[in-house]
Amino acid sequence: MEIRNFEQDLENSNNEKLRENWIKVFKQKFGEGIEISWKDNVETQKSFGTDIIIKTAKGRRYSVELKTRKNSSYGKGWIMEIVSHVYDKQDKETRNHLYAKEGWIYTTTAEYIFHGTLDNKGQDIVECVFYSLIPFKTEKWKSEFEKHENLWLATEFSNGNFQLTLNKVIPEEVIEKDAVEFWRWKNGTKN
Repeated sequence: MEIRNFEQDLENSNNEKLRENWIKVFKQKFGEGIEISWKDNVETQKSFGTDIIIKTAKGRRYSVELKTRKNSSYGKGWIMEIVSHVYDKQDKETRNHLYAKEGWIYTTTAEYIFHGTLDNKGQDIVECVFYSLIPFKTEKWKSEFEKHENLWLATEFSNGNFQLTLNKVIPEEVIEKDAVEFWRWKNGTKN
């Protein structure tokens, strides 16, 4: 299992080139004349429970969670983060479980998500889905998650803590069927 570095992931997700590419996708979805409020500070993101607010030219506001994934996930199902278990260190034999926390599917206050697949350089978005999150937060969906493939992701933090996160891989057609609103965008072919 590849172990991700939280600080590096955060830095990569906040690079200027990627932000410019997100803006292009937002304009594809909502048109020109949008206003974007970025929640750049991690504490601000946690307190708002959302990454950005998009205001359309007609004044409609969308609270949005932004997620990206590596190019190797191109054309595959989309993950929803269910729960994270945090330990004091990585070593399975000697680590202590510190706490568990609900995944972003339950903690975000955003109404929608833009989930994009990155190119090999991690700076351009090659495909993206946008959908309403509310249907997936319901009690009904808690049992639906059991039907889908598990994907455990590991993250290491600079303070030495180690996190194992349970994600569920949800096929795109299932998301499209159950989302109140769904939109797909594709920029050419896999890089």
